[in-house]
Amino acid sequence: MHIGVDIKGKILTDVKDAIKKFEARPDIKTRFGEPLIGYADSRNPIFDMYFSRTICDHPKRIYRPGNTVVVHFVPFAPEITESNRGGEAPSEDWERAFNESMWLSMRLNGVIREALDTVGRLSSCTNTPTDWNEELCREEWSHKLAAFAAGMGEFGPAGCLKTKNGFAGRFGSIITDGQYAEAFETLDSDQLEALYQKIQRQYAYQEAEGVTCSQEMIKACPAGAISEKGIDRKICQAHCKTIDKYIPSPEVCGKCFFY
Repeated sequence: MHIGVDIKGKILTDVKDAIKKFEARPDIKTRFGEPLIGYADSRNPIFDMYFSRTICDHPKRIYRPGNTVVVHFVPFAPEITESNRGGEAPSEDWERAFNESMWLSMRLNGVIREALDTVGRLSSCTNTPTDWNEELCREEWSHKLAAFAAGMGEFGPAGCLKTKNGFAGRFGSIITDGQYAEAFETLDSDQLEALYQKIQRQYAYQEAEGVTCSQEMIKACPAGAISEKGIDRKICQAHCKTIDKYIPSPEVCGKCFFY
């Protein structure tokens, strides 16, 4: 079926075109960098580990026919990222980019679904931008954990994901029944446990074993949520809620992401 169609190439081209059209809107001021697209196999045991540890929902639970998670990342322009370095409050450009990129992300989900439709593939969105669990201080579904499973980067403070195109930007994802991911590595229980501990240390939350935070990172937090022993996610969330009461994610602040 659809022999000769480069669906990954089409998705990337369509995403780039959609970003250009979005930037051209008179009501949009944010400028973006080069997007990244990743593909994660829903059978990857990393997702089982995420689900069993209640750090992320499972793609098969969200969409049972799903075989591949398609993850997109659109970085902010470098000057927007730098505008948020230092200070107590998020920069005006950072806050605007946070909000405008949400609208872009939802549009990109539609663009990718339309591309998949052309080759007869089914797909489903993963969540909405306002899905947030205040008790667990996170989303039920994590685009960034899916991006990690797709090999798009490594984690940093408060769960930011550092890709080859930076950490500042917007992640989104959809799930499709098509099989587009590269072969994944089979990990045993000890390897999955080691991976979980590694992710927790990279997040730098206080609950993780062996976490230490630099003085620069401690001083960068306007909420006082960071100590040498890590980030207190409840204090972090309470501060972020003063910035965005609907999505009290560390992304709305982002001061510690530079470290």
